[in-house]
Amino acid sequence: MTSFIAFLVAVAPGALLGFALPPGRYRWVAWAASPALTLGLIAVAMAWLRPLGLPDGAMAVLVAELVLAGAAVALSRLVGRGLVEDADDRPRSLRSRLRLPSVRPRPADIVGLAVPAVIAAGYGWLIVGRLAAPPGWDAMNHGYLSRRILDTGTTAITAACSSGSTDTVTSCEFYPLAANVAWAQATQLSGGAMSTVMTTWALLVGPFALAAGIYACVRALGGRPLVAAAAATAPVFVGPMWTSLLSGRITEQAAPCLAGGLALLIALAVRGRHPVRTGLLAGLGGAGIVMTHSYDVLFIGVLALGLIVGLRERLRWRTVGAAAAAMVIAGIGAIAPLLGTVAGAGGERLTEKPQLLGRWGEAVEFWLTDPQRYVLLGFPGPGTAHIAPWPLSVRIALWITVACLLVSPLALVLRELRWARPWLVAGLAITLVGIVTISSNAALVQSLAALWYGDPARPWSMIFPVYGVATVAGAVVLGLGLRRLLALLGVRTAALRWPARTVPPVAALAAAVVLSLALLAAVPGSWHPLRGEVKQRAPVGDSYGRAFEWLDARVQPGQVVAYDRHRQFMTWSYADHGTPLLFGIPPLEKAVAENWEERWRAWRWLVNNTDAPPAGCAVRRLDIGYVLVGSGNYPGWRAHYRQSRLDRSDRLTLVHRVDDIRIYQVTEAGRVCAGPAG
Repeated sequence: MTSFIAFLVAVAPGALLGFALPPGRYRWVAWAASPALTLGLIAVAMAWLRPLGLPDGAMAVLVAELVLAGAAVALSRLVGRGLVEDADDRPRSLRSRLRLPSVRPRPADIVGLAVPAVIAAGYGWLIVGRLAAPPGWDAMNHGYLSRRILDTGTTAITAACSSGSTDTVTSCEFYPLAANVAWAQATQLSGGAMSTVMTTWALLVGPFALAAGIYACVRALGGRPLVAAAAATAPVFVGPMWTSLLSGRITEQAAPCLAGGLALLIALAVRGRHPVRTGLLAGLGGAGIVMTHSYDVLFIGVLALGLIVGLRERLRWRTVGAAAAAMVIAGIGAIAPLLGTVAGAGGERLTEKPQLLGRWGEAVEFWLTDPQRYVLLGFPGPGTAHIAPWPLSVRIALWITVACLLVSPLALVLRELRWARPWLVAGLAITLVGIVTISSNAALVQSLAALWYGDPARPWSMIFPVYGVATVAGAVVLGLGLRRLLALLGVRTAALRWPARTVPPVAALAAAVVLSLALLAAVPGSWHPLRGEVKQRAPVGDSYGRAFEWLDARVQPGQVVAYDRHRQFMTWSYADHGTPLLFGIPPLEKAVAENWEERWRAWRWLVNNTDAPPAGCAVRRLDIGYVLVGSGNYPGWRAHYRQSRLDRSDRLTLVHRVDDIRIYQVTEAGRVCAGPAG
C-alpha cells in the first residue's frame, strides 16, 4: 500500500493537468510528463504558500497541488480558445466545454508502453529490490531532509537543510526539495516507511516515466509501436540507469527518466496547435525539474530542441512566440520567490578540479572509447577497475551494443530513423560538454561544471537514456542495411514482401536485439556484481528495524542519538522512525562550520577516542542520550571510533543489542561539564 500511495502521489496531481489539453496526443504527452508536472505543482506551492502567509507543510502543499490542478483544468474548459489557437479546436457550449471526452488508446500502444514499464520494474526488483532501505550515502541525506519536512511542518529549504536535530543551524540556503516533499507526503499519507517510498521512486516512478517519455517521443516522430517499445526498454539495461543509485542519488536517476516526456511537451508547445496551454504546462514541468535535480534541464532543453526540429507540424512564428512566453511566465512565475536563492546557490557548490586537465586524449577515451561505458547495466562505470573476467553474457552484449552504436549515427541521414535524431544530437552535445568540463579549467567551463560539482559521472547519468535509444537506432540501421543487401543480391524472401500492415522485418530485428540484450542482462552473472555492490551500500536484514524501534521507544523528548554518521546506515533510524539524530547535513557555509565540528567533538569524547578533548558541555547542550553503532560498514568511509576503546569508555554503558547493532546510553561521566571548554 505504501508503494501504491507513493506512485499515486507522484503521478496523480500532474496527470490531472492533462485534462487542461484536448484529448488525443496532447493529453497523452501531458500524462507521459505527469511526474514532472507534479513536481512543478510542488515547486509552486513550496515557493508561494509561505510568502502568502499560508501553511506550507507537506499536506498543505498536496492540497495546493490539487487545488491548482483543478483550477487549471476548470479554467481551460471555460476559456473557449486561446489567442493563437485554431478556432475549431474547442467546443462552443459551456456544457460541452466542461465535459471530459474519453480517450481510448490503441491496443498496440497499450502493449508497447506496458511491456517496457514492466521490464523496468522487474530489473529494478532484481538490482535494488528486497533491501531494508535504498542504497547509497546520499539516500540517507535525502531521507533526513524528507523527515525534517514532516517534523518541522514546513517545506522551507532552510528548515529542512539543518545540521542536526538539536542546537541546529541552517546548513544550506538552497537544496532542490520537490521530490523530498513528494516523499514526505506519501510517507504521511500511507503511514509507511520513508525508505519504502524512496525505493518506490527508484523502482516504479522513474522507470515508468522513462518508458512513457521515450515511447511518446518515438511515436510522435513517426516510429512504429514495436520500435518505440524497444527504444523505451533498452535504457533499462544499456546505460547507467541503476548505477546512480550506488551513491543514493534517486533524483539523479529520476530526472533523466522524466526528460523524454517533458521535452516532448516543450516541443509540442512550440509546434503544436495549443501553444499557450501546452507552454504553461511545459514551463511548470521545467520549474519542477529545477527544484528536483537542477542541471538536468540542460539535457531536457537540448532534447526538446531536437524534437522541435523533428516534429512535422507547420512552424508558425506567432505560435513560437506564444509558447516561449507561456513557458517563461510559468517557469519563472512558479518559483519567483525562490529565484534569489536559486541564483545564489553557486556559492554553496564545491567544485572538484578537472580530473583530466589538459589530457584530452584520456578525456575522449573516458567519454567515448572506454568499453565499460557500454557494458550491461553500466557497471562498472568508465574509468574504474572492472571485474575480470567479464562473464560471457556481458561480452556478447557488449559486442551487440557496440556494433549497434557504431552505425547509429547513420540515423541522422536515414529518413526511417527520424525518431532517433533528437536523442543522438542531445547525447552528442552533452558528451562534448563532458569532455570539455573534465579537461579544461577555463572559468566559463568550470562555471558550467559547478552545476554538477565537477563530478564527471553526473553528466554521464544525465544522458543515460541516449545509450539505449541509440542502440535500438543502430539495430534498425543494421536491419535496413541487411534488407538493402538482400535486395541487391536478388534475394526474394517472404520477409522482404511483408505487407505494411504487418510487423516490418526491420522493427522485428530491433525488437530481437533488445530482447537478446534483456535476456543477457537477466543472466545472474550479468547483474549479480551490481547487486552485490548495491548490497554493500545498503542496510541488509531486519536487525536495523528492530533496533530502531527499541531505540525510538526510549529516547526522551529533546534527546538525540549519536552515531558514526552514514557509515553504518544509522541515519535511517530518523528517516523511517523519526528518532532525532546528532548529525544532519554538513554546513556548506564556513560561517556555521563550528556547529558541525562541535558535534564531532562530542562524538569523539563519548567513544573515548585517543586525545579527545573533554566535550561534556557539548554533550549536554546537544542533549545526546544514546550512542548507536553496528558492524555493517559503508565501503570507503573512514571509521571515527574503535570498538575496543568504546568498550572501555566510562562515558557510555551498553543497554541493548540486536544482532551486531549495539545501543549505549550516555552516563553522567559523559555529560560532565567543568566549564566552557569542557
